[in-house]
Amino acid sequence: MQGAHLVGVYTPEELPEELDGFVRFQAAHDGHQMRKGERIAILNVVGTSSYVPVFLEGLKGYEELESRLSQHEVQADQVSKASLQRVLQELVSQQTP
Repeated sequence: MQGAHLVGVYTPEELPEELDGFVRFQAAHDGHQMRKGERIAILNVVGTSSYVPVFLEGLKGYEELESRLSQHEVQADQVSKASLQRVLQELVSQQTP
């Protein structure tokens, strides 16, 4: 498995133009309908110019995110893992009334 480093967490409106094609491809592949304001984590496969987008809405925790990354045969580095865990905790707490 290759390492991946978190580039950022964006909404579709904030997405840098150079990453738009990767996100649109992943959305089409997953059958995912992007919604305004949803959060998308973008990871760069270390040593390449490839990016792996992960749609964060509906994820129950980091294990589910790891599973999605493993489908691309990548694993987040330690710094990225810690950052993504914080983002997911924040999203889950916002969804809980």
